Amino acid sequence: MKRKLVPSFIMLFAGALTSIVMFLNHYEIKTMLWILVGVLVSFYIIGVIIKKVMDSFEKAAEDTATVSDEGEVIEKETAGESVEEKEQQGIKEE
Repeated sequence: MKRKLVPSFIMLFAGALTSIVMFLNHYEIKTMLWILVGVLVSFYIIGVIIKKVMDSFEKAAEDTATVSDEGEVIEKETAGESVEEKEQQGIKEE
């Protein structure tokens, strides 16, 4: 999947923004570091959740249909039907 770095980018963006705001507001270093640690951990968790949601959407789309090399859509068989049952019913596969 192409979303491996999403949590890290979200975490680093939030950390940078937090650091700039706290620096401009003249926070003490010790207070700034504790707040920054909390922000980094919480936004990393949020990023992981966002990544999992995006991956689940992609997986759901892959499960509904598979595209062959020629570009035609091949639908997956249901759990109850097999190729032999379809042939017995007179349904031909292309």
